[in-house]
Amino acid sequence: MTTVKKSRKQEILDAALACFNENGIEATTIDMIRERSQASVGSMYHHFGSKESIAATLFVEALAEHGAYQQSLLDAANNAEEGVKALVYAYCDWVSANPEKARFVLYSRGALAKSDMAGELESRTKTKMTDVRRWFQPYLESGQLRRLPSECFSSLIIGPSHDYARLWLSGRAKTDIKAYREIFADAAWNAVKP
Repeated sequence: MTTVKKSRKQEILDAALACFNENGIEATTIDMIRERSQASVGSMYHHFGSKESIAATLFVEALAEHGAYQQSLLDAANNAEEGVKALVYAYCDWVSANPEKARFVLYSRGALAKSDMAGELESRTKTKMTDVRRWFQPYLESGQLRRLPSECFSSLIIGPSHDYARLWLSGRAKTDIKAYREIFADAAWNAVKP
């Protein structure tokens, strides 16, 4: 079996993810990340420039991974119910497979919202939400989904699984979120079906 060596950039990102999850973004220093990754100061600044840039890169990459997986499930969906359930499956599956990244995304959004990357992160989030709304638009127009305020739609679909993810990732719930994906998917569909 061949082991693929991680790039220096990926080693820094992995070390930063661990540091951020252990200490929070504000309390983590570049030196902590450098020490954990065994990277030189020059390498750290060559790849990222700042701690905030590392955090933003982690956040954007995590959202992109989740988004790509979510889109693959939506692409396979053939009706409104399958589409709604695809959103829940994507969320539960991705959180289960990537608990450290999910923990970072869930608990660091506030700190990143205050950073120089806030505008870019907001723009990416809006684009993702627009793409999802576009996918569901024909089903809304044909009455296959309840007419709801658009800002409620996502909360009704992802809200229960998101709340459970917070419990599970904090250790307050012991059962892996993926074990409940069907329960959350059925609840989401019941909340938005006509």
